[in-house]
Amino acid sequence: MSTVPQLRQAKQQPPEENKIDFRIYIGIMLFRWQIIALCFLYCLLAGVLYVTLAPKKYESSCNLMIYRDSLIVGKSNERYWEYLQPHVYMLRNPKTINRVIDKLAPEYAERVGGRHNMMPKLTVGTAKGLNPMVQIRVLSADLEYGRAFLSALIDEHREQWRDIQRQSKSAAGDILEEELARLVEKIKTAEDNQIDFQRLHDIARVEARGSMETRYLMALMGRRNQLTTELMLLEAQYPALDDANASVISAVGQLTKETGSVEAVPEESKDGIIPPQNSVSVAKPVEDESIKGFQNLRVKLINLEEEEQKLSGVLKEDHPKLRSVRNQIKSIEDQLKAMAEIQLRKLRDRHKSLTIQLDAIEASEYKWKNKNYLASQYQAEYKRLVAVVKRFEANYSSLYARLHSMRVSEELKAERIVPEDIISSSKPVWPDPTKILLMALAGGLGSGFGLAFLLQVVDNKVQSIKDVEDILGVPFLGGIPYWAHSGLENAIRPIVTEEHSTGAIEAYRALRTTILSEMNKRNEKIMFITSADSREGKTLTSLNMAIMIAQMGKRVLVIDMDLRRGRLHRSLGLDREPGVTDVLREGGSLKDIIQPARIKNLYVAPSGSSIDDSAELLQSADIVRLFVDVQDDYDYIMVDTSPVLRVTDTVILATQGIGVVLYVARVNHTPKPMIRYSLDMLKDAEILGLVMNSIEMHKISSLYYAYQYPNYAYYSNAYAYGYNYYYYDEKNGKGKRHRRKRAKRGMRDIGRWMRDKLMPTE
Repeated sequence: MSTVPQLRQAKQQPPEENKIDFRIYIGIMLFRWQIIALCFLYCLLAGVLYVTLAPKKYESSCNLMIYRDSLIVGKSNERYWEYLQPHVYMLRNPKTINRVIDKLAPEYAERVGGRHNMMPKLTVGTAKGLNPMVQIRVLSADLEYGRAFLSALIDEHREQWRDIQRQSKSAAGDILEEELARLVEKIKTAEDNQIDFQRLHDIARVEARGSMETRYLMALMGRRNQLTTELMLLEAQYPALDDANASVISAVGQLTKETGSVEAVPEESKDGIIPPQNSVSVAKPVEDESIKGFQNLRVKLINLEEEEQKLSGVLKEDHPKLRSVRNQIKSIEDQLKAMAEIQLRKLRDRHKSLTIQLDAIEASEYKWKNKNYLASQYQAEYKRLVAVVKRFEANYSSLYARLHSMRVSEELKAERIVPEDIISSSKPVWPDPTKILLMALAGGLGSGFGLAFLLQVVDNKVQSIKDVEDILGVPFLGGIPYWAHSGLENAIRPIVTEEHSTGAIEAYRALRTTILSEMNKRNEKIMFITSADSREGKTLTSLNMAIMIAQMGKRVLVIDMDLRRGRLHRSLGLDREPGVTDVLREGGSLKDIIQPARIKNLYVAPSGSSIDDSAELLQSADIVRLFVDVQDDYDYIMVDTSPVLRVTDTVILATQGIGVVLYVARVNHTPKPMIRYSLDMLKDAEILGLVMNSIEMHKISSLYYAYQYPNYAYYSNAYAYGYNYYYYDEKNGKGKRHRRKRAKRGMRDIGRWMRDKLMPTE
């Protein structure tokens, strides 16, 4: 047969969304209340023992008020907190504490039980008040020693703080005084260097000569610029003077001289004011005599040209008078051209002379520059020496002022340590019963709840429907409550007939309905009932399910094929032999060994004589023929088989291709890996589903189990009510006897639990 279809369907279905239900966690806590109670009691006992046996501690405390710079920085509390940190560190210093212990050891070592017991618990912090304070707390087993230790610690801290202040003042002052002495030597050396340089290089005369040379140099540079300007103008004018007359050339030359003599505009000062410049007088040009003759010739030429016009209109061309006038005009024009040439040559001579003058000025300017550069070097070196002297003097003044202010400030900022009175408690402050018991309470509950959750997480036993369907992957068919009131878990009995309990009947009735519905869907009438291990309740389930189906009017055959430990015959009062083992050994038919039970429509095939080679016997027998011979005579055939992990009988039976397998698992008893492994062994069989046996809803509130196993809390409560109702007999006193039995069983259970939990060594 193929793998179970329900298993495939469970794997194909998408996982449901994880939802948090606090009822599960409440149920876990209630179900494992013994662990929580045990942890709580142990922690509470430990707290009580600690409060009783722990040595008593007395507290002594004192506040140190530290006044510092109250007139200057007393308004800033933040600065005060900074000042307190060194005191806190020094009071916590192990070296300081050891010196205090050394001072007190001769007097208190023997009293407190040795020097190793003289180290009290010390707490140093800050406290708020009108001024921030240092708060010191000492916990000691001896009250007087605690006060003495605190007083000695404060005195030791005072002495150390005075030494530190004294050393810091002297060290800082010595450093500053040494630096001032070095600066005095540096100033003296720098001044000597300045005087020597001034004497050797005659700095006064160098400065005067340098100033004069600078003025000469500036004058030469101005004159050079004028000549350069005039030369540039002349060079630009030459092309335009080729056809000009003498008067124009003369005027251009005069204007060029005037332009070249113009001085540069002085630069503005930083305040935007133009300083006054020295006025330079420019001589008025002297009128040239040749220019006057040129003007006269121009006038005479104009007159002759007018006369020529008049004569040309009256006289002939060859008239002597007309020719004479024309000759005069030509003579004057030649004179004008000669005069223009003369003026142009003068300009060229001027250009040449300017060039010579400019070269001479540049040579002279170069010499003056060299002289001025040497004087400037002397002056710059002298200024550097003066600056060195001023810098050393400024550093000396700064350090001297700092030394003076530091000495004054240290006097003003001197800290004064004022301790308050030492306060000691007459009652021990430790151990504090309230705190310790609260800690024990919290630790007990926390550890108990944590251990309960941990056990729930690591518990690998089957517990809920979710474990069956999601983890194991088989359908859940139903559950049977744990019959704690009658001790039926220790015997295989027909509960549904012997116990007049509505709860028992309803539990098996619901299971019967589900099982028959599934078998009808598969068109099967043969069902093998098995489990992973023994004591799972498979035989009890087989017997009561067969009875419930027989009560429907169906013919039911129960075959006991637990060939090694068959017990069905004992529960129904039948003979064990002949049985199934005899049929298998001799090769007969099951019809020969079937016995009718006292219950109508119920027939039983007992296991037969006990054998050790049941697996070999089943392997060699024709199992299919055995069931074919009887399947038409009965409506349903229920086969009680061996545990899968104990022997291989069930695997041999279930893999014959007939019937379905009903799996029984006991809640909180069977580990899930065992069930999974046994299901893997039955992978070739058709698994009908799983029944959860012994659901222990009687131990706690039905909240948890009503959520985990719907509709079964009702059966448990109904069974408890029905049992008391049917079995109480006023005349015979059966109710009282049953109550006494239940009380005895309860006491035995309590004793067994206490031995398991409180005395695990047994």
